[in-house]
Amino acid sequence: MGALNYLYYPVLGRMLRPTAFGETQALVSLFLQISIFLTVLGMLTINIVANHGETKQRDRIILELEKFALLISLLLLGLTTIFSHALQQFFHFEDYLPFIVLGVAVTVTVPFTFRSAYLRGNKFFGLTSLAGIIGAAAKLVFSVVLVKLGMGTTGAILGIVLAQFLAFAYAALYARRHGFKESLLKQLTRLPDMRLVFPELRYALLVLACSLTITGLYSIDIIVVKHYFDAHTAGLYAGIASVARIIFFLTASITQVLMPTVRLQNSARHNTAILFKSFLLLCGIGGGAVVVFCVLPRFVISHLMGVTYLPYAAILPRLSLVVFLISVLNLFITYHMALRRYMIALIAIIGALASVMFLAVSHGSLISVVNGLLYGSVVTFALLGMWVGAVALRQKRRYAYGTAASVDYRADVQRSTESETAVQRNR
Repeated sequence: MGALNYLYYPVLGRMLRPTAFGETQALVSLFLQISIFLTVLGMLTINIVANHGETKQRDRIILELEKFALLISLLLLGLTTIFSHALQQFFHFEDYLPFIVLGVAVTVTVPFTFRSAYLRGNKFFGLTSLAGIIGAAAKLVFSVVLVKLGMGTTGAILGIVLAQFLAFAYAALYARRHGFKESLLKQLTRLPDMRLVFPELRYALLVLACSLTITGLYSIDIIVVKHYFDAHTAGLYAGIASVARIIFFLTASITQVLMPTVRLQNSARHNTAILFKSFLLLCGIGGGAVVVFCVLPRFVISHLMGVTYLPYAAILPRLSLVVFLISVLNLFITYHMALRRYMIALIAIIGALASVMFLAVSHGSLISVVNGLLYGSVVTFALLGMWVGAVALRQKRRYAYGTAASVDYRADVQRSTESETAVQRNR
């Protein structure tokens, strides 16, 4: 699934002019940013499915969350339609229509997100992957056909819309077979029941903060470059970024499996063992890709994107390292999200703000933009490490205090018993 999702970029990168490909990449980055609320509600659904005991109540909560998401997506569609001309001018696009199609893409992604999350929460990873493969393959085919027909950037994004319909049909079929009987079509005339939604929004805010950090760290550079640099340079940078993001696509599946596998009712040792295995897998896969990109940057870019993108090949080693660090952050942040540790949200927010600050201060060259992402990732890692260390130290002290208290208690009991025995003997 990750391979097909990634293939979308080098194929379109060869078909479109660098300017048009830069527009497509900017739209995909905007899509990731705008649809963060779907990522949040999808992860919330996974957590509910993995930990909620009452099936009927669980499915009702999921349905109300889906209605809530549909309402937000329709609002966003209206806003992108109204401000499409302003967005066109801000990002230096040739046309405003792709922004409207972008809003439609977010809306049609809603039902697929919840059916896919339901399957993942029940650990039907094979079915989830097949749904993703159908969507990724259809996205590639539809986009290629529409671009061939001369629709350019609009066709590239419209392919995503059509692909989501197919992926939803498959996921909905198997979600229904495995117990999710609720249908959104029967509930379209009713507003979401906020009494069921509100209790889950606290956890949703945690996921939102963490998802914003991860998505922002690995996609905001495209938006920054598209705004501050000319269209041709932005297009060439988009090609280099597409290659570096292979690492994120390669390792994202590890994090997706981690989310429903780490459970609140598991022992701490069991959850830690899952995290450690996932970390080793990520380092083996992602680290290997980093080595290849650092040793053979020109070879990789020329074969994946074409010789047009070679002028900025020197950026690939550092950018691939940044994407690898973000992938590791994604794993650890997802782990703490699954355990509903709310402090991780504050760390994620501070990390995101640090990245924005670095990019705002220094964006005069492409390497400065990459460095801004690198510094932001390092700050987030440092904060995460200090917090985890503080938590471990606090638990160690608590354990030591509990052990000492237990020893003192046993000593008191023993002295009391000996005293009573002595009294009885004297009597």
